Amino acid sequence: ARSVQENSSVYRPLVILRPPPGHSFSPDSTEQPPAGRIRVGLECLCSGEQLLGQMCFLHASGGQLPRDQPWYLLDTLCTGSCLDAEKVSRWVQMLVATAWLLLPHSLHCQLTALPSGKSCSFQLTGTSGLQSSTEMVFAVQ
Repeated sequence: ARSVQENSSVYRPLVILRPPPGHSFSPDSTEQPPAGRIRVGLECLCSGEQLLGQMCFLHASGGQLPRDQPWYLLDTLCTGSCLDAEKVSRWVQMLVATAWLLLPHSLHCQLTALPSGKSCSFQLTGTSGLQSSTEMVFAVQ
């Protein structure tokens, strides 16, 4: 969705999160009434792990989430076994801010991360004073 005001525009893209290989997302059914939390589970990769060069976390680690792999992000994005929307938002803000500095546009526009809870918000301000705001809303598939 996009809205336009005189000197600024606002974008609200929906960002679909997908689980990494060997993991799954499902609604957390342990809370009554359901609170809309998303549980992260492990899936077996044994049948395809040799072809894809991936390790089956479910069987190789005895069902324990791996903690010694630097690329493993679920500790960063979860509280317990559920996705934490605020942690996801902070992580995406950090990634976007870091990537922005590598783009040529960063010389002409200033990117500011805006405080937000379960979404991720930024404001771009150009040298001409034009402003653009983006609020990323997260969903899972």
